[in-house]
Formats: sequence, C-alpha cells, structure tokens
Amino acid sequence: MKVIYHCYGRAHSSVVASHLHLGTLPLDGPVLKEQILAIPEFDRAEAADFGEPYFVGQDEAGNEVYILGLNSQAPLCVRAILSLASQLGLADQIILVNTLTEIGLTTRIGGFISKKLRYPQLGKPLAAWGIIRSLPRLRRLVRVVKMEIARKG
Repeated sequence: MKVIYHCYGRAHSSVVASHLHLGTLPLDGPVLKEQILAIPEFDRAEAADFGEPYFVGQDEAGNEVYILGLNSQAPLCVRAILSLASQLGLADQIILVNTLTEIGLTTRIGGFISKKLRYPQLGKPLAAWGIIRSLPRLRRLVRVVKMEIARKG
C-alpha cells in the first residue's frame, strides 16, 4: 500500500501527518515546537516540488508513506491520480489523504510568510506553532488512515 499525504506545498501538514503515521512523532502525548522544527522535511519544499511525491519512509506494516504538494490544483490532481491508478489496476494500492483540511489559519499564515514572502525566520516557527494546535485533528486523520489500511489488508 502507498499512502500519500498531500497538502498545498508539501511543507507542513502533510509532513507532520507522515511523521505521525511513521511514528517519528507520537500519536499521543505532548509534542514540542522544537520537535516539529527538527523534522527534516518541515518547511523545506519549494514551488518546484509541487506535484512530485517525496518518499518519507515505510510504516511498521511495510506500507510506503509519501508527501505531495498539489498547490491549488488538489481536486484535479487527486482525480487524475485516482483515475490513472484505476486504469492501471492499482486503485486498491493507493490512499490519498488531504491534510490541509485539518490545519488552522496560523499554519497557513506561517507557511505563506515562510514560503511566499521568503521570511522563514518568522514563518517557520509560526507554522510549527499552528501545527501544534492542529495536532488533535492531524492525529485523528492518521488514525483513520491506519484503520482503513488495516481494514483493506
């Protein structure tokens, strides 16, 4: 199974969701802003990376976990990916997960400041703080994905 967490830029919410999935961030308990900032992929992707899946790792069951930035084209891209997977007979091997719906305005503003305004000194910590506030929703999403994988497996 290939799990693809996607968001706008492949820099914040999809990164954290993938690390929650892989267990490098805990699914329970406190997480510090410094832990978020220490994730290698956090706030790293650039506009040139849109549309390019990035392999993050394999989970405990051997499922491959990716992150993907789809810019503002998420509905079209998801439809194309799922249609192609279906045409190739691979639809049951791919799970696309939109993480953007689980974050708040703080993370979005932080990401905008860091990536669009090119001021990561302010935007990156703000995005991380917003992620901390969104962790309950991101954790719930990852748990649902893991249950879906277990149900399919």
